[in-house]
Amino acid sequence: MKFFFRSDRRALLLLFIVILAVWAGIIIDRKLLRQPANALPALDEMAMDSLASAQKEMGRVGEREALEGEYTSTEDGRSTMGPQTETFAFDPNTADEATLLRLGLAPWQAKSIMKYRSRGGRYHRTEDFKRVPGMTPEVYERLAPVIHIDRAFRYYDDNELKAERTKPIEHQAQTQRKQDSLNTYPHNEKFKELTIVDLNSTDTTELKHIPGIASYRARQIIRYRERLGGYASIEQLKEIEGLPVDELACWFDTGKGVYRRITINKATIAEMGKHPYMGFTRARAIDNYRRNYGPIHDLSELRLLPDFTEDVVDRLRPYVEY
Repeated sequence: MKFFFRSDRRALLLLFIVILAVWAGIIIDRKLLRQPANALPALDEMAMDSLASAQKEMGRVGEREALEGEYTSTEDGRSTMGPQTETFAFDPNTADEATLLRLGLAPWQAKSIMKYRSRGGRYHRTEDFKRVPGMTPEVYERLAPVIHIDRAFRYYDDNELKAERTKPIEHQAQTQRKQDSLNTYPHNEKFKELTIVDLNSTDTTELKHIPGIASYRARQIIRYRERLGGYASIEQLKEIEGLPVDELACWFDTGKGVYRRITINKATIAEMGKHPYMGFTRARAIDNYRRNYGPIHDLSELRLLPDFTEDVVDRLRPYVEY
């Protein structure tokens, strides 16, 4: 070592220490940390044994809970086994825990019912009692006939209460049917021939007396009359879609004729545009004409405008005043 420099000796010493540490780690890993191959099955067997023991214990607890309600005490204090239950009328919404136990329910079932009620739950029908946890068909069939839900808790009433509830509804329906019969005119209750109806003063009730007119057509005739401002001619009924004017014309006349007119020199575009024969395009054309040329004295002055043909002017004439 005396032939090496001091720094070389330190480097060799450090290298030796590192090699020694690596070798020691390999030995420790092989001898101490690694388990033999047969160790894992042993651990699995231990875990399975523990799990089986826990399951057996849980089974014994479940059996004790299931049988808890089947043990009763005699007068001398001895415990006997057997279903000593009673069957009597009760309301599951008001019965206390002791009453539920007397009826043959298990203690945990009675506690479940009390907890359900403490949270605001209620039994509104006899069938709702089926939802009790652990309820068996045999127990339900025994208790169902003696379950009586108080009226305050009923959601579905019995037949008597249903009849009381439906009685005013049926009475109201009968009254409505009677009123409908008064407002409905039979098919044979129609006007006789040669009866004339004024188109500009009639209403839907009178129109329904005319053969071939029912409620829908009567409303059509009245609505179009209001849009026009009155019928100037029977022929205007042909402008109503689907109306058989040729069959109905013999029943009508126009009476006093048009009852609402447009003051053409004062009306606004909106007022003129509502009329079926005018529309907003012609209304704007009239407004422009008034601005440029002044008041209109006769509709014939508008024939120079493209939207006012001779036919349009003739149809508008009964509905215009100056």
